[in-house]
Parts: sequence; structure tokens; C-alpha cells
Amino acid sequence: MITITLLSLCFLTALSCRIKKVKAPVIRTLTWYFHLLFLFLSVICLFLMLNNYGFKGTQTERVFFTLYAGTGMLLFGLTPPGNDARYAYLLCFFGFPFVLLLGLLLPPLRTLTLIAGITLLSDSDFQRFNIDHDFTLQTKTTGILSAYPQYSLVEDKYLLFEKITPDVISPRAPLRALKMSKQGTDSVRIQLRSTRNRMDTTLLMKR
Repeated sequence: MITITLLSLCFLTALSCRIKKVKAPVIRTLTWYFHLLFLFLSVICLFLMLNNYGFKGTQTERVFFTLYAGTGMLLFGLTPPGNDARYAYLLCFFGFPFVLLLGLLLPPLRTLTLIAGITLLSDSDFQRFNIDHDFTLQTKTTGILSAYPQYSLVEDKYLLFEKITPDVISPRAPLRALKMSKQGTDSVRIQLRSTRNRMDTTLLMKR
């Protein structure tokens, strides 16, 4: 809910500023600095995700993306109307909820809009199970978009980053019980019980 909550607050604040015609050049300038910072961090996140890396934490990238979009909405509310490219750029952030609403009202686009909205706005449910100081087994469930969790191996990397190897095991069922025990220094035994079956496997941890 963090994504929808933050974006809703930013949208309502921007709408209020637009209605009241708030003029706050200092706040607008500071917001621009934050917006450009989150733009920079969002570009880094995209590059990392394409290479199966990410910042440490389960929701870090989503928070950066959300704050990037949210500051864009706030800037629209604080920026005087204009016909330049900067105003059109900010209008894209503020107009996104209206595009979703229009898509939901049009039957041919309803399903596509619903999937896009859930993908962009819903927060995934993460669980992490520590193996040792460097490795963690992660489960990720994304609402109605995934019927079962995706299991990934997360490796601690370079102080601020982590490497994520997706689909290391595929029980294809919700997790009920999990037991892990290291086998030497480069492998871990995973005993997993789901709603459909049991799994006993050894997972290699690359170093």
C-alpha cells in the first residue's frame, strides 16, 4: 500500500496547490532538486534490474520510483501553466491517474488497464530467510498476478547492492514450511513443504 498511499498524497497535494494557485518558488526549486535526484536513482535502479542487481532491501527500488513520480506530481501543482516541454513533462505525472480512470471506463481497454495498474501500483509481498551473512532465500508474491511465490537467491554485494538470482526453485505452490541447512561453504539444503507437495533439494551458492 505504500505506493498507492504516497502517490495519492502527492496527487491530492498537487491538486490542492493547483486549485489554490500556490506560488512558492523556493519550495518548487527544492522539489526540482529532489525530483532530479530520484530520477537519477531510478535510472540506476533500471540499469541494476536489467542485470539482476538491486539496492539492498525488498522495496527500495519501488520507493525510488514512487518518489520520482510523486515529486513530479507535486511539481505540476507548484508550476504555473505553460506551453513548454517542461510543463508537458510534468503533466504526464499528474495526468496518469486520469489515464487509468479513462482506461477503466472503456470496455476494450479495461483488462489491459487493470493489469497495468496492478503491476505499477501494487506492492509485492516479500519474505526473506537468511542462509548466512552473504546469502538469503527470498520469496516474492505479486497479488493476483502470481498464483505462487517466486523464489530467488539474494547475495550481498558491494556494501549497497545485492545480486538477485530468480527462480532458483519452483514448487509452484504457496509456502507452508521451510527448513534450510548449509552443506559446506557453497551449498544449502532446502526442505520445503507447500500446499501441494514436499521438496528436498540442494542449492548451489556461487561465490
